Amino acid sequence: MRFSRIVIIVLAVIAGGLLIFSSLRSRVSLPTAGGTNLPLDLQTIIPASWKVVPGQYKACDFDGDGEKEYLVIYSYDAGAVADRSLIGGVVYDLQVNRPPQAPGVEAPYRPAFMTPYRLLPDMYGGKGQGYLGQSRVTVALFPPVTDVAKCRAGEIAIYGYSYDTLPTTLSIFRWAGELLGYVGWQAQGNVRLVALDAEGKAGTDKPVVSVYTYNQLNQRSLLCAVRAYRRTPPIGKDELPAGLDFAEIQAEYTMDFCYGAPKDPAYPEGVVVALLRGQNPPEGSPTGASYLTADAQAALPAGLAFLKEAKRDKHPIRVLSVSTPGSLGWYPPQGTRFTWTPPGTPSATPQVWWMGNDAPAQVETEIALSDGTVRLVRWTLVSFSSEKANADLIWRITRVELP
Repeated sequence: MRFSRIVIIVLAVIAGGLLIFSSLRSRVSLPTAGGTNLPLDLQTIIPASWKVVPGQYKACDFDGDGEKEYLVIYSYDAGAVADRSLIGGVVYDLQVNRPPQAPGVEAPYRPAFMTPYRLLPDMYGGKGQGYLGQSRVTVALFPPVTDVAKCRAGEIAIYGYSYDTLPTTLSIFRWAGELLGYVGWQAQGNVRLVALDAEGKAGTDKPVVSVYTYNQLNQRSLLCAVRAYRRTPPIGKDELPAGLDFAEIQAEYTMDFCYGAPKDPAYPEGVVVALLRGQNPPEGSPTGASYLTADAQAALPAGLAFLKEAKRDKHPIRVLSVSTPGSLGWYPPQGTRFTWTPPGTPSATPQVWWMGNDAPAQVETEIALSDGTVRLVRWTLVSFSSEKANADLIWRITRVELP
């Protein structure tokens, strides 16, 4: 009887301990990596306002000291709208042989404590103040980790997302010593960004060398300001770049469609930008495979004759500014009816189109030619509509002028 009572007491103690442990763990939901828990209970040092993001914990030697540090990603600053917050990151470094009262002094015994090195958010220098992402982040380590047990990374790249499938933020960090911790560089585009390696490829396991940010303009054709940033590429094939010396390449600035050019933009200025950025309209257009009418192609100004060529996507023209027309009036007057037969297909059925007789749309752009010359160009466009019930109105360029 006594033995049974002892067994019951022991089981009750074990169950109570497991319940308490489970309760403590659930407060911060600490993630694991490779089936290994964090080396000690971080609940006493992780702020209660943080919510640790599952699946983002990484244990790796980030500072080259031969010991693993612990990268933890968390959300913070939750807003009043449900599921809207910011994402930050911190690297915890286990300090051994250093008394907490004097961390800069090594002691002959074995005290140990965790030192948090913030990535972002952080108000101190060398970080590019901000946050890592909004809805989620992905973490890339360089050199790439092939063996978790032997992880050693000299650079941390974190892609941040804003409730979309495309990244909008890129933050890159490196260890800069105990005094500075991790210094970083950040690029942000409110629509998206594109990161490329030294070979101009995206989505590889090589360090980022070039970054293009897309920031939406207050413009009806969904145009973005595209800015380019680049750092010195690595010398060796498998080496890291020398540093985080990203600089803006102002000679590559342009305006472009935020998500790439549509086939036939709805507004006149969209057609102009599509032409300049190397796009061609779809088949079945009354002007063939060009946004330019035959008269416009025949009268192109000197220096812009290349615009009538079909293949221009390899050398798109940089667009520095776009001045768009307002509304053309309340009601368009009756257009001019004409028939058009697609060239090269004698048996094709002629198509009936209407060319607008309303006031032509005027668009002005500043463009940078391949020789660096900046020119103001005035474009005149008219509308075309098909008699097909399922065809949309389109715009075509009838005149190009250099004022």
